[in-house]
Amino acid sequence: MSYRYIDSEEKLCAYMNELLDKGCEVIALDIECESNLHQYGEKLCLLQVYDGVNAVLIDPFKVPPYHIKELIENRSIMKIMFDGAGDRAFLYKNCGMDLKTVLDLQVAVLLLNYEKRDLSSVVMAALGVDLGKSKKKFQRYNWSRRPLGADAIEYALFDVINLFDLKDKLLADIIDVGLFERFISKNMQVQNKPHIYNTKPKLMRTKTFDSLKKKDKTVFEKLLSIRENYAKKLNFPPNLVLANDLIFKLTAHEVKLSEVLLARSIPDSFKTQILDEMQKAIALGEEQ
Repeated sequence: MSYRYIDSEEKLCAYMNELLDKGCEVIALDIECESNLHQYGEKLCLLQVYDGVNAVLIDPFKVPPYHIKELIENRSIMKIMFDGAGDRAFLYKNCGMDLKTVLDLQVAVLLLNYEKRDLSSVVMAALGVDLGKSKKKFQRYNWSRRPLGADAIEYALFDVINLFDLKDKLLADIIDVGLFERFISKNMQVQNKPHIYNTKPKLMRTKTFDSLKKKDKTVFEKLLSIRENYAKKLNFPPNLVLANDLIFKLTAHEVKLSEVLLARSIPDSFKTQILDEMQKAIALGEEQ
């Protein structure tokens, strides 16, 4: 599969000028991210673009973010996407980019009542094209690694190169069943959804956390804060520093801290610091 790899400001500027020169008003777009799976934090790792002729991979680690922002927020270029709501939220929350002028094909899939609504199944049902790749294989792929594997690149590009044909098929079907105006309305609703985020950690928005006593909630919050601090220092996924279930079990006194074995990849000096701080937090809670 042929594609261009853009890994410099010069290459990205040249590509954007090409889009402008040929009057490109529509592209297919998708992104790949890292979300506390292989390292600390949430990061934009890759952008896949297809203009109907050329496929492009943009490396956000190598190009200035403001150039990516220019493309993302360009109202004159429609971005064909599939289930773009999550990508829109991610880009705004983590990159300060507000995705504009999106045609989200998942909206059409929902209106047409497809039985299976993931992209692979829809492409197969609508176009008869088999992606031939297991989605699960790449759900835990490390998109921040370089160089990217050839199979990962093929997978990433396949998410965009079929979107033009899929758009034509789905919109034709939408028109045939008289749902075009409803599709336009629903698509606008997805685009214009307010950017509202709950800054409270996910683990503190669970029924398990709500069921804790007040003093145990305080201990839990402290343990969570300690884990977050060291995850950031070590550039480790927080769950690798201390598993989510262990935080709950320590708080509920279902396990003792002396029984907890931290990951081998954590340096011994940090292990001592982590365990000491957590022991103090637990002891303080017991005194209350």
